[in-house]
Amino acid sequence: MESEKPDIEHEPKPHDVSQEFLRMDVFEFEDFLRTLRNEPALSITIDWKDVPTARRLKAFLEDSRAKMRGQKRTATIRATESQYYQELNVFASGVKREIVEEK
Repeated sequence: MESEKPDIEHEPKPHDVSQEFLRMDVFEFEDFLRTLRNEPALSITIDWKDVPTARRLKAFLEDSRAKMRGQKRTATIRATESQYYQELNVFASGVKREIVEEK
């Protein structure tokens, strides 16, 4: 009897848009993302900067238009424990935290 192996779909490697996220203002970045709407996956990994930047990252992750198109998005912030507690809502929404030691 043959064992059935489930088909394993390989996730596409996400297109890293971290530098653009940091370099562009909100409106430039939105325009830039429109050019990438056919990319299957996007990712951003940044160091903690401030609460508004963390909230922008949360908005990137929760973009309903991207979800409707099936675009997978991941977001990670490298943050200390005190930075993490400044904006728990961002991390509760699915933004991942990469732990950084306090200096």
